Amino acid sequence: MKKILLVSNVHSFIERNSFLLDRAGFTIYTATSAIEALHIHRAQRVDLIIAALDMPEMGGDKLCSIIRQEGELCKVSIILACYPVPREVERASRCGANVWLPKPIHPYVLLQEVDKLITIPTRLDHRTSVQGVVHSTKFSAILRNISVSGILFETDILLNPDEFITNMSFVIGSREIIAEGNVVRSMDMLDGMYKYGVQFTALAPGHREEIAKFVESNSREA
Repeated sequence: MKKILLVSNVHSFIERNSFLLDRAGFTIYTATSAIEALHIHRAQRVDLIIAALDMPEMGGDKLCSIIRQEGELCKVSIILACYPVPREVERASRCGANVWLPKPIHPYVLLQEVDKLITIPTRLDHRTSVQGVVHSTKFSAILRNISVSGILFETDILLNPDEFITNMSFVIGSREIIAEGNVVRSMDMLDGMYKYGVQFTALAPGHREEIAKFVESNSREA
């Protein structure tokens, strides 16, 4: 499981993003200072660091500069969060971070960038039917990809961005999976169908582990 380190002296930043990324299936570490973050990264070799630019004693830009000079530890991806003003953007852009994001970070934007920087294992072209409910209306779809963070499916039903889907059900192996989720990606297809990426917001107990096992098993076979 991929490791993400959140770094900020602001509790709400840590709490909000920990909840979001934990639900997306990552192992989350947190630090309230850049010094603590360095210790954690040296011990755990995390895959991604998401840090606030402004912190007491040492900012996220200085943390990034130090890490980029630390041999094997420098290979970690780094996202910096800052206010979209010239002085802060310049600091965030010159320290070796992979990307900077404007505060407050929108959850969808954060997940997009995390997805670009960390490869989440998926089972490609896993075709099975998906049932779901939107605004009390049932719909059917074809599941294409699956990971512990969500699914990609095709349907002829038009869904809105951020649409909340309840009672999603589909089968992997011989087990029915029950989930809820938000639409975070959409694409119009040439044949009148629509393709949607849905991030899980709730899975029935044990289903995350079942999906992880399924993905790992099928990824080895691919």
